[in-house]
Amino acid sequence: MNNSELAVDEVIINYIFDEIFDKRFHPGMKLSESVFAQKFDVSRDTVRKAFSQLQSMGIVIYKKNQGFNLKWLTEDDTKKVYQARNIIEAGIITLVTQRYTLGLIDLSVLKNEVETEKYLKTTFRNGEYVKTSCDFHLNLALLSENEFLINALTPLIPLSILAGLVYEDCNSCFCSYDEHNDLIKAIKSNDVDYAKSIMNHHLHHCVEALNFNKTIVDKTPTANFRETI
Repeated sequence: MNNSELAVDEVIINYIFDEIFDKRFHPGMKLSESVFAQKFDVSRDTVRKAFSQLQSMGIVIYKKNQGFNLKWLTEDDTKKVYQARNIIEAGIITLVTQRYTLGLIDLSVLKNEVETEKYLKTTFRNGEYVKTSCDFHLNLALLSENEFLINALTPLIPLSILAGLVYEDCNSCFCSYDEHNDLIKAIKSNDVDYAKSIMNHHLHHCVEALNFNKTIVDKTPTANFRETI
């Protein structure tokens, strides 16, 4: 793989992540190699390599004679995603709290995220709100400066969004920006165990806010991928 192909792989992956964050790509949606190849003006082999990377992350699934589709998460899948996040993000917030105590990091980027989250939520800009809410956790991970934890968390965020698209509870009063603000306060306390407990509570609450008992009539999006780009 040459450098230009590698760059396009990353562009395609980031594009798919953004579409998931903005709720334009939905669970079960077919990803067409030919449509992506045309959109990005690359070969289908290049597109397939990007899809294969997403498959290794668990974002897409491949079936012979059917191609690639965004993963449809079951209740068990969803709980396992958050279980993994709980383990990874406990490590992240441990490092971030330690680094803050040593005066090595500035939390202003997180504070700005929370303010933006609150504004987007209260002005009903839900697509942007979801993306900003996700960005908070990714920016928190970046503050750890541990590339292995960052890389482990990155695919779990869009998987969380895909789960939310299936099991979203429209009656839930859950507001992530309040709990994100609590996480910032916990980091500032310089108490690692307390910060980990707040993260655990937050992620547990994220799962509790989902409705696994809702009736799901059709697991296949009616709009095909070609119509979305």
